[in-house]
Amino acid sequence: MQTMVSQRLSQAPWRILDLSYDSAFQNLAFEEALVRSDSNLAHTARVWVNPPAVIVGRFQDVKSEIDLELCERNNIQIARRFTGGGAVYHDAGTLNFTIVKPTRPNLPLLESYKLNASIVQNCLTLLGLNSEFVAPNSIEVSGRKICGAAAGVTRDYSLWHSSILVSTDLEILRRVLMPSRVSYGSSYIRSNWKPVVNLNDALGRNLSMAQVKESLLLSVEKISGAKPQLMQPTQAELGQMHALLNDKYSTYNWNHQGTPSAAQI
Repeated sequence: MQTMVSQRLSQAPWRILDLSYDSAFQNLAFEEALVRSDSNLAHTARVWVNPPAVIVGRFQDVKSEIDLELCERNNIQIARRFTGGGAVYHDAGTLNFTIVKPTRPNLPLLESYKLNASIVQNCLTLLGLNSEFVAPNSIEVSGRKICGAAAGVTRDYSLWHSSILVSTDLEILRRVLMPSRVSYGSSYIRSNWKPVVNLNDALGRNLSMAQVKESLLLSVEKISGAKPQLMQPTQAELGQMHALLNDKYSTYNWNHQGTPSAAQI
């Protein structure tokens, strides 16, 4: 499997972006900017951390997924991403990992997800954990979810971003996402609730975020078969991010209703 993955992911150089902002809105604006700006960069891996925030999927109803009062009392940001999937909780103990690469129309989506997830799985192996890819876009350890992902595809680029539970506050996660565990008829996409586990709990020892990040970047190198380079975002990406932040990700309409403004890019 790894040989096939290496062959398929090493067709171009990789760059690493170790880039986090102190706002979930700005972090998500940058995610979309990665696929909207014409940077001519074939493969990108980004590692980043959000402040306490609930991130809902593109087609979800906020009030059906989140305890809004709990978020307000605890200063937890509510943000909507441009990709689908279910609601997730992020804090300083959640390591987010994004892969952006040229769209390959002939590659089935599930196969693409598996290829991307193999980098996270190899990272877990390096740290001493066996894991399983669970379709459509999760990684589990002993039947408990340790990483979830979502994806978006444009004509030119595909983006896959995942959230690895390292030392996330799981009590807050469960409380803030409690509405998503209630089943009722809805035309919105509902979150698929599963038992979760932190990496540190599964290992039985505490790793720093820096240690996990290092293993993850080693996995990028191993699976890609290339030597990734730590780089900075392009001016085009930053410009696109600021435009998206102003017109979309900082607005109530987008985050709470999923309705872009007339000025949205």
